[in-house]
Amino acid sequence: MTLPAIVTASFRAPRGVLALIHEGLGAAARPLRARGIPVPDLEGKLLRPLVAYALVPPALRERLDERFWSGALAVQMVHEASLLHDDILDGAGERRGRPTLAARSGVAAALVRGDHLLTGAYRAAAASGSPEFLACFIEAVERTVAGEAAQARCAGRRLNGREYLDVVEAKSGELVGAAAALGGAVLGLGDVADRVRLGRELGAVYQQVDDLLDYCPAADTGKPPLQDYRQRKWTWVLGLSGVTRFDLADADLMQALFAPAPGARSVAQRALELLRRRRDELLGRALELSPGDTVVADVFDGWLEVATRGVSAQEEALGLRDLELARGTPPSPEAQVAALAQSVGGPRAWPTYFGRHAKTFRFASRFFPREKASLVAGVYAFCRFTDDLVDAPGDTVPAEVVEAWLEAWAHMARSAFEGHATGVPLLDVVMGDAGRRGVSWRYPDALMAGVGMDLTRSRYPDWAALEEYTFGVAGAVGGWMTQLLGIHDEALLARAHALGHGMQLTNIARDVGEDWERGRVYLPLELLREHGLAPADIGALSQARGPLPCSWRTMTEALLERAEARYEEAWPGIRALPGWYRRPVAVAAQAYSGIHAEIRRSGYDNLRRRASTGASAKLVLAASGLLRAHARG
Repeated sequence: MTLPAIVTASFRAPRGVLALIHEGLGAAARPLRARGIPVPDLEGKLLRPLVAYALVPPALRERLDERFWSGALAVQMVHEASLLHDDILDGAGERRGRPTLAARSGVAAALVRGDHLLTGAYRAAAASGSPEFLACFIEAVERTVAGEAAQARCAGRRLNGREYLDVVEAKSGELVGAAAALGGAVLGLGDVADRVRLGRELGAVYQQVDDLLDYCPAADTGKPPLQDYRQRKWTWVLGLSGVTRFDLADADLMQALFAPAPGARSVAQRALELLRRRRDELLGRALELSPGDTVVADVFDGWLEVATRGVSAQEEALGLRDLELARGTPPSPEAQVAALAQSVGGPRAWPTYFGRHAKTFRFASRFFPREKASLVAGVYAFCRFTDDLVDAPGDTVPAEVVEAWLEAWAHMARSAFEGHATGVPLLDVVMGDAGRRGVSWRYPDALMAGVGMDLTRSRYPDWAALEEYTFGVAGAVGGWMTQLLGIHDEALLARAHALGHGMQLTNIARDVGEDWERGRVYLPLELLREHGLAPADIGALSQARGPLPCSWRTMTEALLERAEARYEEAWPGIRALPGWYRRPVAVAAQAYSGIHAEIRRSGYDNLRRRASTGASAKLVLAASGLLRAHARG
């Protein structure tokens, strides 16, 4: 993907830097041309080679030779190949002010040219002479294609913040990540993983600017406006707006994005503020890797300038001349979180909502009688929304705003629990049912406290601290469900808590790599120390290749065994439940603990892959769980 002409025109890289980049890429292109390999015309502002150059410390740039420029050319060639394929998929007639190759010579010619550029790029990458860069490059190409495929699969679906960032960091960030890694790999600077991560995030911001401008028809970006919306692509702009549909008229969509409520900033103005904050954070990290560089700051400032101009142009076109109003006081946290919760819909939508992210629980819930299954879906939808309230914004919403949302949500939940209408179905129905059926407020309160820990903690010193968290996000849910379904026996509630602890430990064991990417480590520090490990080892091993060391495998096995002890603690309670409740709980317990076998089968690699059980495996585990539920002892 590229940014439109209005954005590329706003790069502020010094002319001498661009001339040097053209010269270096041209030299790297000559041997490829001599072999008959097509090389792109090196038009535009060459963002990826520019990032590669900017992240080489100025004091080391004189050491750059043909190896570096060959790697930079490889990244640019893949990018140019992706543009040819994009033009075909989008049916684009023009690019950079001229007819596309597909429009001039047909789809077949464009496909062949793109494929030839892609295969030639591997030869250029190999000429870098760096196995480390070559590995980064290959992974970047694979993940770029996977990101495009993921976006296609997500068409028409509302994404949370993490899902959106996963897509854009893949399709738009991976090649920037490979470019960012190039200098460190070729010069042996030893910080390639940090560079890849920064590059991915730079690429994501690049895409976020493009996403915002797509909703600014008056900016005249050089491409059809509202293309993302009409192609049913979910982007962060819609996430900020609360818009959940793709069938709004243009006027209604513009109203939602640019017209502020009384005393509130518009969605577009909030988007600009988030981009400014992101710029400051990423620029600080870039300067740590390339002290004294000014190029990345110039690029960022250009992006922000054009985004600001685009939003201003659209505000003016809509008659919003009182920009102080557009930048006014934000709506209250209660109003914001209520709008977010309304997008979840009512009871009919809840099974799909929680099932999208909790496939094992959704599978097990089918063993409930219909009336009970509806209650279960409501509780899990509430839990999922509360978790998404903290996790989904990712880096796009300041932590203090998310904290205010969670506090407002807890206050509104207590009000609904006590029988007061809020106008939000997720509260009025779910919390109303909980209050009427004798559920202790302790459980919803513990859930929200547990979810809130993700805002204040990223490390847990010991098992006791971790179990405070696992009770809140899982054990309390087991107690809530049990009381909601009419069971108040304290011994059975304790077994329900144990099952929740076990399931959350399974989650932690499965998601170590993903959690690390989010800046979180749920593995207790005392567990890591017992096996000679530290949190920093998680990042290092995530980037390593080959089997994981024995210390990691034994540490993970200890975690799985602790989870399994909790499942064993729960089973007597499961067998004591009424049959209609026993069956789904047994299925959930057995299916979830079955993830352990997948983790072991992968050589305990919970850093670079995510263990899961397929449909056929779930059926086998379900049968096993049902048999065990009726076994004695």
